[in-house]
Amino acid sequence: MVRQENCDIIVIGGGSAAFEAAVAAHEAGARRVVMLEKAPEAEYGGNARYSGTGFRFVHGGSPEIRQFIPEVDDATFATMQIGPYGADDFLADLDRMTEGRMNRVLAETLVSESNAAVHWMRDVGIKWEPLKEHAKVDGKRYFERGIAIHVAGGGLGQLTQWRRIAEARGIEIRFESPVCAILGDLRRVEGVSVSGPDGRYDLKAKAVIACAGGFQANAEMRARYLAGNTDRMKVRGSRHDTGEVLRMLLDLGVRPSGEWRSGHMSPIDANAPDVETPQHEDGRGNTQSRYDYPYGITVNALGQRFFDEGEAQHSYTYAKTGRAVLAQPGARAIQIYDQKGVRCIRYPHHKATYMEADTIADLAAKVGLEAAVLVQTVEEFNRAVRDDKLFFPGKLDGRATQGLALPKSNWAIRIDEPPYRAYPVTGGITFTFGGVEINRQAQAMNSLDQPVKGLFASGDIVGLFFHNYPSFTGQTRNAVFGRLAGQAAVQEN
Repeated sequence: MVRQENCDIIVIGGGSAAFEAAVAAHEAGARRVVMLEKAPEAEYGGNARYSGTGFRFVHGGSPEIRQFIPEVDDATFATMQIGPYGADDFLADLDRMTEGRMNRVLAETLVSESNAAVHWMRDVGIKWEPLKEHAKVDGKRYFERGIAIHVAGGGLGQLTQWRRIAEARGIEIRFESPVCAILGDLRRVEGVSVSGPDGRYDLKAKAVIACAGGFQANAEMRARYLAGNTDRMKVRGSRHDTGEVLRMLLDLGVRPSGEWRSGHMSPIDANAPDVETPQHEDGRGNTQSRYDYPYGITVNALGQRFFDEGEAQHSYTYAKTGRAVLAQPGARAIQIYDQKGVRCIRYPHHKATYMEADTIADLAAKVGLEAAVLVQTVEEFNRAVRDDKLFFPGKLDGRATQGLALPKSNWAIRIDEPPYRAYPVTGGITFTFGGVEINRQAQAMNSLDQPVKGLFASGDIVGLFFHNYPSFTGQTRNAVFGRLAGQAAVQEN
């Protein structure tokens, strides 16, 4: 006979969304909250463990951000140029990046609750620091609109802080405890069946909150759902996000949502491991990402450019650029810079493979490109660069090319200062966009367009985004819907 236990709230997962849901549930009155983490203790945390965990949220600018980083000295803070980011700004970014297809109710909920959720994190004890990635010009630090802070210590730091907060509240975390069945049907869920280290057991509860991540680490599911050669993609997150719980929920009758043929796919070092290695103690994740493409050009195996590297700041383009690389011959590309571009690199801590040469022809030989073609590509690009706008790496500068079939809209600077540098890249996937549908209380919705009683969801398992997304929105989504899920789960009848 299968052993049975009871608790108040079950949280499936051990990442940031799971911790936020668990702490919010306890804060709302749940006495016994149990978190079920599939991974071993040394690898717990889902994708948060591999992230820089920045947050995009509605705020009033420098005075409000100052509340989150009081440890920064006044002189340093005075150099930080942080403008306000309003609800209309955030919603417009979401609409533009997701091509207007995002669930409007959830988009508005994400925006309207973002400020309260991030302040709540600060109130329960999460510590913050300024983003390391920003532009420095004339002694001033310029941050991209809407993003200025991340959790102190990055992803690993966030998990360590959340674990301390959760354990101080008596929240139990069970490692190596994958869920193997959902107890219930499309109308009501009453618990889960767990394959624990000591055997299988049923865990019953008033409510279950699913925060088990997407399916990006499952090559079979990537091949089934995602477009292109995605089963061969490198994984930029947890190897444990393989979609089993998502499948269980869909089989139960929970309605799918989001874009199932896409996900967060960004450029990564072509020689990176197939699956991201655990985060280092300095808290920096995804250390082989290649986000500095706006300050150079990117060519495919034929030596030709294939996207507008200066369309917008990288935080608005990086999550789709990996797809563009994946679609090229051999699913590879080469990022090309001269020394002006190299000086703009904002991710010096990222480990990446590169080659250098004193001429473009020699550089082509080193990376396996036809020299005549790459030389022509660079010369045509250089001739098209306009000089009527000043180059300014910290914001959209309008310095564009003219006369090219494929323009570069910003940060167009001639590639003419040797030595020249080339970074081979491919596409890496961080999380998938397809998942389950929820309402504004984070209740899972069934195929009858009704909430499933006792079932809630947050994090990457929720289908929310389409085509692309603004950087650092994922962590904000986790905080918003994890908090809402925890509160609503306790109130469930």
